[in-house]
Amino acid sequence: MAATEHAKNIKKDTKEWIAFALLELLKTNRLSKLTVSEVVKKAGVSRMGFYRNYENLEQVLKEYYEPKFADIFNKIAFKKSHEQKIADLTSFFLDLSKDFHMAIEGDYIGLFYQIFKSHVAQLYDEIIPFPDWMGAKRNYWIDFMSAGVFEIWVMWIKNGQKESIEEISTLIRLFHK
Repeated sequence: MAATEHAKNIKKDTKEWIAFALLELLKTNRLSKLTVSEVVKKAGVSRMGFYRNYENLEQVLKEYYEPKFADIFNKIAFKKSHEQKIADLTSFFLDLSKDFHMAIEGDYIGLFYQIFKSHVAQLYDEIIPFPDWMGAKRNYWIDFMSAGVFEIWVMWIKNGQKESIEEISTLIRLFHK
């Protein structure tokens, strides 16, 4: 039993070292230019340790960021006030604006969008019943909503956050009228 707990701790530590090494390397490199070898060297783990836990570097990032996106969507999912949902989403983008900037520079912003879109879809599945006639067309609506909202935030970050957060929040509100 103790050996099993020890193995779980080693796996958890290995995954954390890999994630932190990758994030550190992404401060100065694009994701597409990094190799597993560079990451494991920086993390101080073996390639075998990497491949026991991940298939590729994108999976490391997804596993690292997925809980952060899940937290905000779980927080806003059942709030009654539309204004509070937008305020919470705004806080999320503010809190992670450095991560978003790094994802833009590191050319993995598409991974962030995939995570965001999956949570938007889940949010719509949980709280917004689509009429039966909509069927597969609901995917168009989810794509439209997630792409629009996400792109507003990404453009704001790309442009150096020149507009006030109130101006950006106002744009987001337009999607939900």
